[in-house]
Amino acid sequence: METSTPSPSPESPSPSSTGVSWRSRWAQRLSWLISALSGTLEIEAETKRLKQENAKLDAMILQTKNETKQIEKENEQRKREYEQRKKEHEQEIEKLDRMILQTRNETKQIEKENDRLHELESKIDGLFLKYDINSPLAQKPEQP
Repeated sequence: METSTPSPSPESPSPSSTGVSWRSRWAQRLSWLISALSGTLEIEAETKRLKQENAKLDAMILQTKNETKQIEKENEQRKREYEQRKKEHEQEIEKLDRMILQTRNETKQIEKENDRLHELESKIDGLFLKYDINSPLAQKPEQP
């Protein structure tokens, strides 16, 4: 004779139950599992979206870095050109300053020579007056 153990019916409480039916416990656990899976799927979808957004941002950062490097290169070139023009201008200013100094020195020399000539003219005029000499007008040579 075969002894069979009666299997608990879905509505019959399990041996460890505390008044809640076996079926409702499994339904509750299944509900938690579905909820957890649903949350996991939402998290995975959000993670995927964030990864895509991060990839876009990384691409933007890389592009910005490349643009920054290009701008820095252009700025360095402009700076070198500026420095070269500045150096040339400074050399031109030095050259002009030397020319001005030379012109001033030449002007002083000419003024001294003019003063000396004026002195000599005064002496000559004084001698002419003293000796009553009239300077004859220069005679024009006759032309053939």
